Amino acid sequence: MTKNNERAFTLPELLIALTITSLLLLISGSAGLRIHDTVQYKQFIKQFNRDLLYLQQLALSQEDSYYLQIDTAQQRYTIRKDGLGTEVLERVYSEKWEVNANTLLQPIEFSHNGNIKRPGTMKIKTKYHIYWITCPFGKGRCYEKKE
Repeated sequence: MTKNNERAFTLPELLIALTITSLLLLISGSAGLRIHDTVQYKQFIKQFNRDLLYLQQLALSQEDSYYLQIDTAQQRYTIRKDGLGTEVLERVYSEKWEVNANTLLQPIEFSHNGNIKRPGTMKIKTKYHIYWITCPFGKGRCYEKKE
């Protein structure tokens, strides 16, 4: 006499459960990538604004000129003393981003009274979003807008 074991799952039940699990993992994975992209950009823009404030403070307090140069070929920006002189700091951004200076002429420089010398806009295109950074005349801060 054979025992009938009815506690196991059938093959169709197992395939349905695996399909549902795979779909949930796929959906949550792509949402996670979008969230990571947004968080990475927010960290970048926060640091970029701090570096602009630092550049402005250098312009106000030092007699030398300091410049912020964006190098799109190497995915970085640097603050240098006296044009191409001594490098004060360097920041790297994601190699997957496309940064276009548009009307924001390079290098970024502040006058001795704290105003940006050549205002303009810059476009940053990440994998999922496009952002516009505007540095208006007469301001020491830049503003961002998501497209």
